[in-house]
Amino acid sequence: MKVNIQEKEISLVNENNIWVQNENQEIRIVKHNDETLLLITPNKIYTIRCLNVNKEAKTLTLLYNGNKFEAKITEPIDEILKSMGLENALTPKISDLKAPMPGLVLQVLVNPGDTVVKGDKILVLEAMKMENAIKSPTDGIIADVFAKQGLAVDKNQILITFK
Repeated sequence: MKVNIQEKEISLVNENNIWVQNENQEIRIVKHNDETLLLITPNKIYTIRCLNVNKEAKTLTLLYNGNKFEAKITEPIDEILKSMGLENALTPKISDLKAPMPGLVLQVLVNPGDTVVKGDKILVLEAMKMENAIKSPTDGIIADVFAKQGLAVDKNQILITFK
């Protein structure tokens, strides 16, 4: 496994539930508890708090001395897929957005050709007297918008398609 933090890459291997540096084993990472890691070097032990783990994006948000750091995890399968030009092979392709429940479209916030990022609010659906912000499930470009303001929709009805 490789970890990238602040443009530095460390190769680690797991030995008895302790992550050690591949080359000279001078750096060890030990899980202290559910949200704390110990980074052990020959000269010092650093206590690092893990704020967030995003398994899908393979990232960690770490806190040390009041500073946040993003760490990117790269596993051997990621490197093999990248070398074959298939780095996005494990990412599910989402081609359309369906209504999660029956309701009434209150607002459409995108148009065909718009570029969206996963998590962007793209429409508002009213269901059971509540407004629900529907967010983009993927990064992409809007191909078609079938939802119109005031349109009553059924569960699983296609609202938006992505290129």
